[in-house]
Amino acid sequence: MLYPQVFAFDKISDRIIMEKISFSFNNSTMDNTTQLTLEEIQHYRQQFKDYPEALDALNLIAECDGNLDDALILIYMEETGAEPDRGLDLDQLAERCRPVVCADLARTILDILNILTGLFGTIGVALAVLLYILNKYGLEDYCQNNA
Repeated sequence: MLYPQVFAFDKISDRIIMEKISFSFNNSTMDNTTQLTLEEIQHYRQQFKDYPEALDALNLIAECDGNLDDALILIYMEETGAEPDRGLDLDQLAERCRPVVCADLARTILDILNILTGLFGTIGVALAVLLYILNKYGLEDYCQNNA
């Protein structure tokens, strides 16, 4: 595999549980696709409760009142120890990773997060981009636009 493994599954049941995770909020009330509600953040905290690095990123998103644009910069600075040398644009990052996210290999939310972590180099940036994709498009629509 080209990307480093971020999550290891100790039991097959872990994979089965993670495959049942919903990929989007179909009835989302978000007006702004870069803004997560407290309920959505709580939902993702439950999904990633066994992954401390993802929870750390979700805590930073919550500190930014759910604003993914603001949180992305803060996450980047926390994980790299440096300010971004250019603007971090969620839409551009989502476009950049579309072919990899929509490849046949990416099936569970954890698989996708693993791939994005390899692509971006940090789990927090990967999670922010993944949540943006899920909330702006939904995974199915996002990948249908890849064709």
